[in-house]
Amino acid sequence: MLLARLNERQAFWGLILISLVIKLVIAFWVPVTGDEAYFVLWGRYPDFGYYDHPPMVGWWLTGLLHVSDAIGWLRLPTIITTTLIGLAIYYYVRKRGEMLAVLAAGLYWMAPVNLFVPLITTDTPLIFWSFVSAWCFYRAQRRDQGGWYWLTGICLGLAFISKFFAGLLGIAYLLYIVLFVRRGWRPYRGLLWLILGVVPFIGLNLLWNYQHCWDNYLFNLQNRTADFAFSLITFGKYLLLLLVIMTPPVLYYLWRSPSQLIKTIKQDGLGLFLVLFLVPILLFMVIAMGKSVGGHWILSFYPFLFVALAVFLSYGQLRVCFHFMWGFSLVFLVVFIIILSTIPASFRGHPGIYQDLVSSMHTKALLNVVEPYRHNFPLANPSYSAAAVLAFADKKPVLVIGPGSYHGRQDDMLTDFRQFDGKPMAILDKDADIENYAKYFRSFEHIIIPFEGTQFHLGLGTGFNYPLYRDTVLAEVRRNYYRIPSWLPDKECYMDQRYGPLPAVVDTLAK
Repeated sequence: MLLARLNERQAFWGLILISLVIKLVIAFWVPVTGDEAYFVLWGRYPDFGYYDHPPMVGWWLTGLLHVSDAIGWLRLPTIITTTLIGLAIYYYVRKRGEMLAVLAAGLYWMAPVNLFVPLITTDTPLIFWSFVSAWCFYRAQRRDQGGWYWLTGICLGLAFISKFFAGLLGIAYLLYIVLFVRRGWRPYRGLLWLILGVVPFIGLNLLWNYQHCWDNYLFNLQNRTADFAFSLITFGKYLLLLLVIMTPPVLYYLWRSPSQLIKTIKQDGLGLFLVLFLVPILLFMVIAMGKSVGGHWILSFYPFLFVALAVFLSYGQLRVCFHFMWGFSLVFLVVFIIILSTIPASFRGHPGIYQDLVSSMHTKALLNVVEPYRHNFPLANPSYSAAAVLAFADKKPVLVIGPGSYHGRQDDMLTDFRQFDGKPMAILDKDADIENYAKYFRSFEHIIIPFEGTQFHLGLGTGFNYPLYRDTVLAEVRRNYYRIPSWLPDKECYMDQRYGPLPAVVDTLAK
């Protein structure tokens, strides 16, 4: 087998090199995604919070954008983070055997989600700070030193202002101490130090939300959970997701020895990483009973699995898992290359998908075709994702027009439609029903733009009717996505400050 022909050092550096090359090629090859372009928008407007999530990824991107906005450059933090975590896994495990450490780190580096998805998202800083926090927690367990607990809390706070899923890591810390630590009162004193470290970051987030319509909480706890309903389908999808991310050999070894899991947690210091992985996974299992769980939700807890495997599995079992991961990733690589080499042509039979692919892969060319018709009118699009991609390519703001969805509503904060009253606007979209927006303008021209074997639609409106738009579309948006519970104290919401009281009746865009 591969590792049998290499010594430890050759295997170690070979794995780093292979994983880095693959991630760098993908990072510079794959066009910007809608979510990435949306987060770049955050970086261009640094703040202490954003509509969907806390601000950490926006802060990272603000620094990166001072150097360049090349998408490969902006994705480097993800590549560096996953590489450094693999190195940390290696050094965690190294005392137990050089090749065991190589296998554990290699499993993480060669996992498809790390190799083929080097995107810049809110999960990137979450993964980084969660892992650093867990490392501090591990150090804290060795001697119950308050300083390490405090650092654990600070890093957990930094993870929290990356994404709220960091709260699950805090729950895992608590459960580990309550269920598995028997050292008297010192670990509980350590928890107080941990709380002191994390509280300032929670306070910062609460203050920002108090001043900004409670956006983070409305989005994460109200708007996106409104469709929660028990479903065996979503639960089955989650189990399938675990099978793909963890791989069948790993699941088999973990499932067949549950008593050994508990023994490992109790008797081995590195066993705490099993708790830090399993607690969030089980909590997500509960959520999956009523709502789809995204694969990226798991990524911040994913590295803990590979530290734990080096403790739980024998050398032979770890080798089996490693070689399976090689083959698994190779299949992914072949499929990935085929898909990227054949799109968008292979999706011509699916007009909607084909248009999305064309617009994201040839955005600048599309803008060049549209420019002669646009007459320098401000550009708008009904989709936050498409608008973000257009703005990334055009290096200018692109408005989000229409009611949209509960996702990606940062434009509500950035755009004040009062400023466009009576002014022109160019609406670029893939759908022919663009004429639905004609009633919001004094005059409206619909132009069909042939492009790359498909067509896009450009609506040129003059004399924007802001009062009508405010009393219909914006009123619908406010009723759907800005329903602040009466028990929450809040400073006057910016939507109310701009657009005044809601009208009694909402004539939606759909009507």
